[in-house]
Amino acid sequence: MIESCTDFVLQEIIENEHITTYFQPIVSMKTGTIFAYEALVRGVVPETDTLIQPAQLFERAEKETVSVELDRLCQKKALETFSTFKNKSTALMFMNINTAIISSSDTERPHINIMTNKMGFDPHYIGLELIESRAQSVMDLINFVNHYRDSGFLIVIDDFGCEHSNLERLIQIHPDIIKIDRNIISGIAHDSYRQSILKSIHLLAEMTGSLCLAEGVETLEEIETCHLLGVDLFQGFAIAKPSPNLQKLEEKTLETIDEMRSYIHKSSLASLRSKRRLTGDVKILADWLVKQINPDNFDSMKQVFQEFIAINPEIECIYLLDAQGTQLSETIFSSFFSLKSLPCIFSPAKKGSNHSLKAYYICFEALGVQQYLTDVYLSLASGNLCRTFSVKMEHPEREYILCIDFLEEAIRTASGEIS
Repeated sequence: MIESCTDFVLQEIIENEHITTYFQPIVSMKTGTIFAYEALVRGVVPETDTLIQPAQLFERAEKETVSVELDRLCQKKALETFSTFKNKSTALMFMNINTAIISSSDTERPHINIMTNKMGFDPHYIGLELIESRAQSVMDLINFVNHYRDSGFLIVIDDFGCEHSNLERLIQIHPDIIKIDRNIISGIAHDSYRQSILKSIHLLAEMTGSLCLAEGVETLEEIETCHLLGVDLFQGFAIAKPSPNLQKLEEKTLETIDEMRSYIHKSSLASLRSKRRLTGDVKILADWLVKQINPDNFDSMKQVFQEFIAINPEIECIYLLDAQGTQLSETIFSSFFSLKSLPCIFSPAKKGSNHSLKAYYICFEALGVQQYLTDVYLSLASGNLCRTFSVKMEHPEREYILCIDFLEEAIRTASGEIS
């Protein structure tokens, strides 16, 4: 078939149901299974067997005010096609809903219930994909979602992170699955900013009881990075292109999953071993530095700290606190950073600053430990993502705490998480 066609009569296509359905698998790397198939529409010009892309169909349908008719035909054909395959597979089926046509004046709201019941589908195995930003009315969208959720359907938010995605609507809709847009996934293996955004979305999804799905994955690197950041569901050309032949698609996809899981298994082992080794390296560095500190003259330590940072470029800065969390020394910064170029909202803490509410200080009272490595956080000193390794040191006359800030990107590069 030749793809892309502009010379077609939409009304004839709708009346004669000249629609074919392609499917693209959505896979779970943790379970090694095909989680679902997304149904994708193609129009067909029967005389030439030419395919019409969905964007062309829906643009024309909007101009000719037949969007409702086209949307329902696409859903009908998707269900019909998948119904012949559903007994051979455990996968769910996702189908797209044109949220722009959802309206309170729609007197046939249960039409999807009727179609699925007629074809013997359990609603729990059908996911309704919605682009929430395209809805004309938020209230109509929420009423639509509530109706179909109560009927047992899964609610899937599509293209999250694209265009006008809205966190408030996400909270109101409370989806079962959040599909993270390709704009965030593209190049994520080498982009710490995208990685941070994905981690935040994944955490939000976990806290609200939703699953995250990375859509549009095109490379094994993207899948590996997303997997290491907690995402388990994937869809994209790296796994399989859309196809109308479900049986062959399933066989090929399962082979691809096995190959990818083998690769990801090795990279996950390497990552965990690197993290353990890195934590050990951090402790070794801190132990060496502790031995160099003169508790009787902290100001004399500036040169020692500077030399230590110079030979360990993953370190951003070093400073000392007393037992109450008050900073005893100046913050000694890496020479790689120009403090003059920092935005005014970031600046290194000065001698005498109070750190008593910081995780790297309060951990000693809360946990009774002697040393602590924090989670990743945004450094108020520089605006970089970092971790702080803090060590409590005993002295006959007083206690003090050594703090070493490590750059997260440098740490992950050293551990092999970012190439």
